[in-house]
Amino acid sequence: MRILRSSVVLVKKDDQFLLGFNKKGFNKEKWSGFGGVLQPKEDLKMCALRNTKDQCGLTLEKLEKVGKVEVKFAGVQELVQIHVFISDAFSGDVVESKDMRSQWFTVENFPFDNMWQDAKFWLPAIAEGKKVKGFFVYQNEDLIYHDLNTNTFSNKILRARNMSRATFRR
Repeated sequence: MRILRSSVVLVKKDDQFLLGFNKKGFNKEKWSGFGGVLQPKEDLKMCALRNTKDQCGLTLEKLEKVGKVEVKFAGVQELVQIHVFISDAFSGDVVESKDMRSQWFTVENFPFDNMWQDAKFWLPAIAEGKKVKGFFVYQNEDLIYHDLNTNTFSNKILRARNMSRATFRR
């Protein structure tokens, strides 16, 4: 079985996440984070940085890996490994690219109706500050199996933000 390694980045600002609406390709007309397939001589972080810059115009200043999601399509001899990163430190302005149109969303308003079905399982967990590891199987575009594990340790970016909020509430 062939393994296709890829990265996806969730950009966070305050209580919002930046998602991109895919204009073409495999994810056409679906919202997602920014990312793509690993290119030769590229590591996962390089892939994440390159794709985020190309797809929404932002230069990320730090990345934290918060998960790995594996996706299998029934009848296809390929496993897609999606390494999920989060960033709340970036520079530049959000721009529309030839591939994506970007928009900020709060967790309560994630556009799950226009996302791959697995996102409704792992994306809220990451937004809560958890790390995730998941395995999902699709029959065409229908999710037919899912298994998700969340780590009890918070991801550093959201844990730090939540700790600073708790300090100000006292």
